[in-house]
Amino acid sequence: MNKKFEDIITEQGKLVYTNVGDSMYPLIKPRDLLVIEAVKKPLKVGDVPLYKRDSGQYVLHRIVEIDSGEYSTKGDNRTFVEKGVTDKHIIGVLTAIVRNGKTFPVETPEEHTRRISRDLIYLVSCAVNSEALDKERIEQMDLSEVFRLSTAHMLTSAVAFALEKTIPLPHAFDQSKKKAIRKIALFEIERAKITGEFEKSGIWYLPLKGIVLKNDYPKASMREMTDNDILVDPSRMKDVRAIMEGLGYSCDMYEKYNHDIYSKPPTLEFEIHSSLFFGEYMPLFAEYFADIKSRLKQNGFACRMSDEDFYLYFLSHTYKHYSQGGSGLRSLLDVYVFLRAHHDLDREYLNAELAKLEITDFEQKMRTLSQKLYTGADLTEPEQIMLDYMVSSGCAGTTENEEYNHMMTILGSDDSTASKRRYLKNRVFLSGEALQKNYPFVAKHKSLYPLLLVFRPIKGAITHPKGIVDEYKRVKKFKKRKNDH
Repeated sequence: MNKKFEDIITEQGKLVYTNVGDSMYPLIKPRDLLVIEAVKKPLKVGDVPLYKRDSGQYVLHRIVEIDSGEYSTKGDNRTFVEKGVTDKHIIGVLTAIVRNGKTFPVETPEEHTRRISRDLIYLVSCAVNSEALDKERIEQMDLSEVFRLSTAHMLTSAVAFALEKTIPLPHAFDQSKKKAIRKIALFEIERAKITGEFEKSGIWYLPLKGIVLKNDYPKASMREMTDNDILVDPSRMKDVRAIMEGLGYSCDMYEKYNHDIYSKPPTLEFEIHSSLFFGEYMPLFAEYFADIKSRLKQNGFACRMSDEDFYLYFLSHTYKHYSQGGSGLRSLLDVYVFLRAHHDLDREYLNAELAKLEITDFEQKMRTLSQKLYTGADLTEPEQIMLDYMVSSGCAGTTENEEYNHMMTILGSDDSTASKRRYLKNRVFLSGEALQKNYPFVAKHKSLYPLLLVFRPIKGAITHPKGIVDEYKRVKKFKKRKNDH
């Protein structure tokens, strides 16, 4: 007869069992061995106790709040908070996690992410700086977690180039590296076909972003890409579509934003831009780069930016993502390798143009952080906060960050009740620019304003009632982060 968990801990002071489920992922994975010991000191927020519900079900979740002797718990990979857990339910507390023969500490989600990101950054630094790895440090790493995080930041190939010099390359990293090499080769072949057709048709074109940046990496395939971006003559977008479809590409998006999207199975995707920025989303950047053609260097129909203008462009592009859903470790690496390869940039020109783009402070922070990060220097507290935000963003940003940044903007970084009430009032009672933009006729004929107050709620209730309710809930529950980037 199997003994109960609580009996084993009472008899032996410790319990070791194999985990099932994913409620504590990524700290705990299925088949991990979990070491549970008897509670020897008062539990605190952040501890992970094993407790038994009144129903008899065993649960291993983290304490998120303690109030009047009762614990509120939640799985790291869950949103539901369970209240009413007391000491009588507690059987023991998690003290260690064993995975693939290695023992790992019990950490908060923040501590876990920081530890794994430090390992990832170290490996990438060794790759781009052509430095030998510390084998002892590699042996202590949780490479499965490094793989997970490197995948989220599109840095797995770079990590593979570092690891293969010291240890037999794990299968997942080996496959990612080979995939990156194949994809770079395919993009090169296809891009040559595409630009060749552009030249035959007299269409000027400008390769963007990763197409250019990969050349500054020690190996081009260290810089992973999901697509290729090319700016073309905006007056020739119909001709471009005909060319792309003639080459076997499907048009997945056309004339919706400032770029059209073309794809070809199994993995090729090209974004063909009519402009560098979409004016509705980034009006300052769109205006600044509107006449970029006059600043390009041209060889036949192939164009390129000066190093300074390219730096301004890709920083602006990075800022667009950073200020919306976030931007990750790869963008910091791009800054590092680019500035290392182009150390003689005209700083006087850059400083003047950065001021026009209103990203002077952002550029300085990115430059400093990237340099410290990939040379192993210590970070200040504000730099660590910025890094935490970028690590949480993944390569392309997250919906959570985008929603948070949007709320920070509309509430003016003020999460007080008064600020939320002002915002909701302004959403109901439109005035000023908002009224002019959305209802110019009413703005001109103010006597119609009372009718608008009746019309808008009825229209909203009919067309998007869920959107109204969701916005109200988001505003009500919004809370500014303790350490904001």
